Parts: sequence; structure tokens; C-alpha cells
Amino acid sequence: MGGKLQVYLTSVLIIVVSAVVFSMHSFQPVRLLAVLSEMVIIGVSLVAAYLLGNRELHRGIPLGLILLSLSTYFDLLEALTGMNYYEFISVALLVVGFPILLASSIYHIRERKRRISEFSAVLSNSLDGILLLDLSENILYPNKTACDLLGFNEGQLKMKKISDFLSEEGAKKFREARSALFAGQNLSAFEVELITSGESPIVAEISLVIGRNANEDPDSIILTFKDVTHIRRIESALVEQNRFQKVLNELITEVLESDFDEESYKYFLMKCVRSFPRADAAAFLLREDDDRFHFVATYNYDFEELKPISFAPEELIQKSSDEVVIIKDYSVDYKMDSERLKRIIKGGRLLEIKSTLSIPIKIDGEVKMYFNLDSLSSANAFDDEEIMNTAMGFGKAISVLLWRINTVNELRRQRELMERLSMEDHLTGLPNRRAFFDSAMRQIELSKRNGEEMAILYLDLNDFKGVNDTLGHDFGDALLKSIAKRLTSICRRSDLTARMGGDEFVFILPSTGREGAIEAEAKVHEAFGEPFSVKGRRVKLTASVGLAVYPENGKSIRELLIVADEKMYENKEILSKKLKKATIV
Repeated sequence: MGGKLQVYLTSVLIIVVSAVVFSMHSFQPVRLLAVLSEMVIIGVSLVAAYLLGNRELHRGIPLGLILLSLSTYFDLLEALTGMNYYEFISVALLVVGFPILLASSIYHIRERKRRISEFSAVLSNSLDGILLLDLSENILYPNKTACDLLGFNEGQLKMKKISDFLSEEGAKKFREARSALFAGQNLSAFEVELITSGESPIVAEISLVIGRNANEDPDSIILTFKDVTHIRRIESALVEQNRFQKVLNELITEVLESDFDEESYKYFLMKCVRSFPRADAAAFLLREDDDRFHFVATYNYDFEELKPISFAPEELIQKSSDEVVIIKDYSVDYKMDSERLKRIIKGGRLLEIKSTLSIPIKIDGEVKMYFNLDSLSSANAFDDEEIMNTAMGFGKAISVLLWRINTVNELRRQRELMERLSMEDHLTGLPNRRAFFDSAMRQIELSKRNGEEMAILYLDLNDFKGVNDTLGHDFGDALLKSIAKRLTSICRRSDLTARMGGDEFVFILPSTGREGAIEAEAKVHEAFGEPFSVKGRRVKLTASVGLAVYPENGKSIRELLIVADEKMYENKEILSKKLKKATIV
């Protein structure tokens, strides 16, 4: 029991005892009943003052109740003793206490209404659905958003339980979340499907909070939810799109990395012929740079015999048609010169062909190829609408294939260029940091396999920042190019000079021990002996160099870099400020 309550109850006890003492000398039933009634009023008023004092009320309310209780107490004393000054004190307390209680109550009611109005506005205007549940999971209050999302009005929702909107799986998730919440665990938002009045459920992200009464005891559950159905659909579509893109990229990569040659054509033709049960042979006629159609691949024909043959567009039976056509009349072929006719009859089995399904392959609206499927057994082999539709589909596929043939060289060139750029410092043209690590790791493996030493030199320009600050970054970039060119000139063909970034360079010296590395370091310092001529200015500056030798200073490139970097800074500290300072003429 709290200390404040003890005070109030003790006060009540004192009042009761004193009243009994006062009334003992004249015990009358009616008088005793009046005394006890006033005792009850005093006790109730004091207890009410205590309870109201623990709530978020205006302080004047419990104070007014206490003053009224005291007024009643002194009025009781006046009745028991007949002393008039008790009545005066009682009236004074009543005059003070009643206005305080009245004014405080009016202020509290107004403030309470304002807060309720603000809270109701927040709930009503919330974009999230909010349901107030009792501990039996009955819905006590839904906000407007909850009504809209679930498709019921407020009255209908108040007659339901939250379980009415949950599937079996959703109800299980809700029970688990509720148990975790009341167990004091940190509860993250969880997703369930909510059954609505519409045809489709919604995917809702739900958060739960325990509602508590004035004694901090749980008396309700506040359920907040938002409709994430559309978001999840978008996410699902994106996942599917990413999956498709990944598969497509892998397919493109596989195609681009393959060497599409004569055998690839033949394989493709074989697959096509097998897709057409009535087709016995096939041929690709490609329009090349001379604007003539050449055999580039055949199936079930003698390709070597047909390879030398070409046709002008007007010599073809198709006459440059851009539509899928069925050919049964080959009289045009017999009008060719004897050499080509001889080859077509021998290698192309012209006398055996009964019908041809000719599919034009267009790139950018122009026919670039004809894909001919031939039947050696029936003149009516391709007289079928489904076969024509299939032919059109193959035509589109071959169009993609031909586009790939025409662009693969350009794509490879671009890929090689991108690969080179990714390994090259864009400013100096030297190998970059990535290229350095790639080369260094391979060189360490080679040195380990051959039992050789190798060395690296780490170089940092002194006072390069001063040059940049004085002459500008454009001048600094030009100076870095000049330095890179000079450093490259002093290296062996087997060495690698790379720019690590900023004003730092590094050298890989294969088959080089400590003595050779020291000699190489001396050459680097000599390279900085002459000023650098850049944009009409002459700049004299120095460099600090550190070296490390494999396997003496480390067995990995990172270990070697740490040692070389430390040595470089040690050498930088040794240099005087005068030598570190760049000179600009």
C-alpha cells in the first residue's frame, strides 16, 4: 500500500475515533446515524481524492475534494460539540474548496474533450488501419482506415473478433505474436492475409502494442496494420524480372562467348529440320557485303560443293520477297549458268527437291538472309497453317541469331575495351590498383613455383599537394602524366609500373632480390633528378620510396605492401623539409 494512501486512511481513522469520542457522552441512535453518515462522506471523499490524484487530472480536483472533506469534518465537530468556531471553519473550507473543485473539474473536462478530439482525429486520419481489441480479441474500436480496408462499417466491426479476418495460418501467426508480446519479447511487425468483405484478401503488415489501464495492468491490444498487397506484388514482379534478367544475361554471356562458326550454323539447321517432320534438308543463304546471297551452311546437302555459289537478289526464286513463301516451281534455277547449275544439282540435290519453305530473315527492315527448309518427299509437305506459323517463329529466332552474328565482333571489342579500362588508370594510362593486385598475386605464385625472389617499390611524391594548390589540379594531372611516362621509361620490360591512386606509384620487379631492388630504387631517385617540363613550367620535386622483397619481408602482396609503405614513410621522415619541397620555375 502506497505512502499517500496510508496517510489518507490514517486521517479517516483519526476522524472516526475522534467522532466516536465526541459522541460517547450522548448516545442517541439518530445522532449516531448522522455521525456515521458524515464519516462515510469524509472517507469516500478522501479515498476519491487519493485515487484521482494518481490520474492525469488537474491538481485542483483532489485538492477541492480534500477541502470539502475537511469542511464536512469540522461541520461534524460543530454538531458534536456545539462550538460555533468549528462551523465557521467548515463554512470557510466549503467556500474555498467548492470553487476550486468546480473550476478544476470544468477545466479538466474541456482539456479532456480537446485531447480526445485530437486523438480521434489522429486515429481517423491515420493511413494505417487501427483496431482496439479487448483481451478476448473482440474489436472495441476500428478507425476509418480499418473500416475501409476490411470493407465493413464501424458497427459491423465492433460485432466481430480479429480471428474472423484471419486464415488458419494467419491466426497461428497472430497467437504466436500475442504470446511473445505478453512474454515481454521484442516483437517485430509480421505479415498475414486479412479476409475482407471483397473477393480477394489483403496482405497486411501488423504491429501489436499492449494497452494498459491506470494501474499499468494490460487491458487491451492495439493492432495497427497497413495494406502491403500492392507492394508485395511489385516486389514479386521485380524478383521475377530479376530472375528472368539473370537467366537472360547468362544466356547472352554464353552466346557471346561462343565462337559462332560453320558448325554452329549446321547445328542450328539440324535442330530446325528436326522441328519440321516433313523437312528433309535446309540451307542458309546470307546476304554479304557484295550484296549477293551466299551459302553459309547447309544440312543434308554437300556444303563444300555449294560454298562457292552466290546469287544476285533478282536471281533468286524468292525475288527478294520479305514474306514466308512455299516454293514448288524451280524453273528459275535452270536458267542459271552451267557452272552454278551443275553445283546446285550435284551438291544441292535440285532434282530431288519437291517443295521449299523459304523464310526471310530481316534486320532493320531489310532481308539479310533466307532460311530454306526443303522436302525431298512431298510437294505438299508445308501446306499447313500451323507449319507457316512455326516458320514465322523460326524466322524471328533466326533474325535474333543473325543480329548476334553481325554484332558479336563489336560487342567483343567493347567488352575487351571495358576490361582494359577497368585495369587501367584513366589519367596516366598505367595499370591501376586492380591491375597491380592481379599481376602481383600471379607474380608471387610464379616466384614461389620457381623458387625466386621478387621485389616491390612503393613511391610517394613529396609536396605534390603544394604543386596542386599552387598551379591547379589540371596542371597536377599533366604533371602526373609526365611522371608516369618517365617512371615507365626506367623500367625493364618484365617490370610493372602501376598507379595506386593520388600521388602514389608502385613497381613490381620480378626475379629481383634486395640488391637489385636497391639499384632500382636508385634509378627512381635519378629519374627525379631532372625537372619535369609541363605546360611551359618546370617543376623539380622528389619522391620517397620504400621497398620490400619476397619472401624475406612477406609471403603475400599485402604483407609486402605494408613493409614497403612503412619503409617509404621512414625514408620520408629522414628527408629534410628543403628536399621535400617542390620547386616551380
